[in-house]
Amino acid sequence: MAPDEALACALRQWMEIQSADTAEERGYQWKCLFLPAGSRLRMQYAGQWFYAEVRGDELLFEGQPVSPRGMTQMIAGDGRNAWRDLWVRLPGEKNWSRALLLRRDLLQREPPRPVSPLEAVNAAARSMSEALTASKALLDYVNRQSERLTERRISKHRRKDDTLGDDCRFD
Repeated sequence: MAPDEALACALRQWMEIQSADTAEERGYQWKCLFLPAGSRLRMQYAGQWFYAEVRGDELLFEGQPVSPRGMTQMIAGDGRNAWRDLWVRLPGEKNWSRALLLRRDLLQREPPRPVSPLEAVNAAARSMSEALTASKALLDYVNRQSERLTERRISKHRRKDDTLGDDCRFD
């Protein structure tokens, strides 16, 4: 094979791979859940099923681009939770899954995000502040307990037997 032919063949293969990759990347991003192109959504309301489909980068319901919440509002009005009410069938899947369960599974599999230096310093400062507040409260308590208890009764209101000990000291 001539170098020109090999280069043209390699270029064609590279372009096919690139076009296949971009087709897979298309879809609708619903908060943390990515719905690839070809995904279908459905909702049941008043005994009837309503369907929407992800085409390209849009979720289309009755030919109009909508958000999942917008779809539930168009079907049933306000007061609906799209995560709870919508069912999703991803491309290549046979079964429908509740959007709420897909999101829960995704969040459970997601590794914890790295903490930024600012967040780490803020968390350390909060912890130190709480520790200082607790130690101050403890010191105040110990100081109150260690103070001498002063006599609350005034001399003229003291009983005679209470003053007997004071009189004995003067003898």
